[in-house]
Amino acid sequence: MKPDWLDKKEYPFKSQYIELEAGRMHYIDEGEGPAIVMIHGTPSWSFMYRNLIKILRKNHRCIALDMIGFGLSDKPKDWSYKPRAHAINFVQLMEHLQLKDITLLVHDFGAPIGLAYAIRYPENVRGVVMLNSWTWSLSKHQTFTKASKYLVGPLGKFLHSKLNVSTNVLIHELFKDEDDLPEPIKKQYIKGLGEPEEPVRNLACARELVGASKWYEELWKERKKIQSIPTLILWGERDKLIKIEALQRWRKFFHECYVIPFEDGGHFLQEENAEEIAAYVSNFIKEEQKKQEVIDEQPINT
Repeated sequence: MKPDWLDKKEYPFKSQYIELEAGRMHYIDEGEGPAIVMIHGTPSWSFMYRNLIKILRKNHRCIALDMIGFGLSDKPKDWSYKPRAHAINFVQLMEHLQLKDITLLVHDFGAPIGLAYAIRYPENVRGVVMLNSWTWSLSKHQTFTKASKYLVGPLGKFLHSKLNVSTNVLIHELFKDEDDLPEPIKKQYIKGLGEPEEPVRNLACARELVGASKWYEELWKERKKIQSIPTLILWGERDKLIKIEALQRWRKFFHECYVIPFEDGGHFLQEENAEEIAAYVSNFIKEEQKKQEVIDEQPINT
């Protein structure tokens, strides 16, 4: 049963669920073709990908989940909400769907969740599409450039600075630069976090995000396992939460990396530039398929 507050015209998808130890995790599975798996950030949910899915499902199979604690998934009070636990849930969803040759589409906190899967199962990931994201830790025991020291968990720091505000205030703060975003759309994000007046300190998005440095460090140490995966980076240059230095770090990391900057885009490109993003994603997948077909057609030397 979908909640009364859900705008079914904006989000006209059939709900699917997987039963996990933490509770029921909601996801949508729309369209046919090469699979694109979309992982949201925090505090958000699959609603953010609705406009991309409406376009891409014509030629692609689009899967978008709500992490436990977000959107239409259960919000248990006694679950840990640690990033590592979210990553385990994501693996279980992928095993349930038995997907191969996927393109991961990740955004902010969704990047470490998705890339943890790619590190563990690189043979299942054909490509990565990344929007403004990070996946490294601010550990005094590691050597980072001066600039990158200020990039770690920026959204987590922002959330912890807002612990005493309501979810309503938080969403308006996050989307304050999105001048054209209607209030009814903001309401969908607010409702997806639980009770609008609930203090942010009680929310999944603020509970465990910052205290994940050790896990981020573990991922970053294994990053070479995904370094050769073709990657498309779509980056909003007006992002006040994740600065441009993070993009520079990603650009240097991936061997095959295509970067599309959005000069007037902010942190939420999915809301601002859905049609452009969909076109770039579709073209990226087509080009990578062509490359793979050429490789497959080459004779094997014996």
